[in-house]
Amino acid sequence: MRTVAVDILTGFLGSGKTTLLGHVLAHGLRGKPVAVIMNEIGEVGIDGKVITGLANVEKMVELSSGCICCSIDDYRFDLAIQEIIETTRPHLVIIESTGLADPEPLAYRVKNAGLGLDGIITVVDAANVGRQLAEAAVARAQIEAADFLVVNKTDLVDGAALAAVERRLAKLNPRAERFPTVRGALDSDVLFATGVATYRALARQPANHLEADGIGSFVYRSARPLRQEAFERFLTRLPRGVLRAKGIVRFAGRDWHALFNFTCGRHEITWIRLDEAGGESQAVFIGRGLEGLRERIEAGLAACEVDEERRTGHA
Repeated sequence: MRTVAVDILTGFLGSGKTTLLGHVLAHGLRGKPVAVIMNEIGEVGIDGKVITGLANVEKMVELSSGCICCSIDDYRFDLAIQEIIETTRPHLVIIESTGLADPEPLAYRVKNAGLGLDGIITVVDAANVGRQLAEAAVARAQIEAADFLVVNKTDLVDGAALAAVERRLAKLNPRAERFPTVRGALDSDVLFATGVATYRALARQPANHLEADGIGSFVYRSARPLRQEAFERFLTRLPRGVLRAKGIVRFAGRDWHALFNFTCGRHEITWIRLDEAGGESQAVFIGRGLEGLRERIEAGLAACEVDEERRTGHA
């Protein structure tokens, strides 16, 4: 199957998942093709013709924003998602779960299907999260599984109530980055994977729109291979300010390259075979206060590098 990033969008009933998704599709993905898989179509405005010929997909339509939307059940998940990817060749897959679903089994299914899990995004209703946590265990599971918590409907609570919600979310999931929002109007660059090329382009700019939120990015490049064990240890020790890191790196003693993804403290590595045996390692780091962290991160990466001229044959 072709390598493609997958984001899982979850959140309890009425939290605003579909509103956030609609905003992202309308404003945030710059016309790139996106496959949107939903358990229930919801209220996303759907235009265009139904795409025929996909026996494993109950409904697939083309949205006016250039997105592909479909609905499939769990039993047919693996076959259907493979056909969706091979047929539509999306830049990104977003799976919106039902409001009563635990995202962890879905994350497992994504990985089991040979896809890269980019991130789990949980939308939280700031006005009702306390009641939901008291009444439904799955509301807690959705929060605990998240890489990003979108605290929605902040206009419906006062400052003290919002601060209490933030404290409770931090206790339930200290790893996740939190983003307050009203009606899902949120910049999607950090939340959803839009590819290393997008972040690389942003990193080249002396200033960009992410800086308004204190979010910056930089690119690391090295012609030297890295020691795998040291690099994986480095990923576990990245500062909390790093929200995302992703790229392709070359490990010493390995014929295949490694595609890595880091999201709010969680990382995974998959293997890909490139045409060229060598080639430089490239990675993009995105986070808050990154200028103050860059020297530390680059020093950590340098410590993982192998000097091939002095290498004795072991990584």
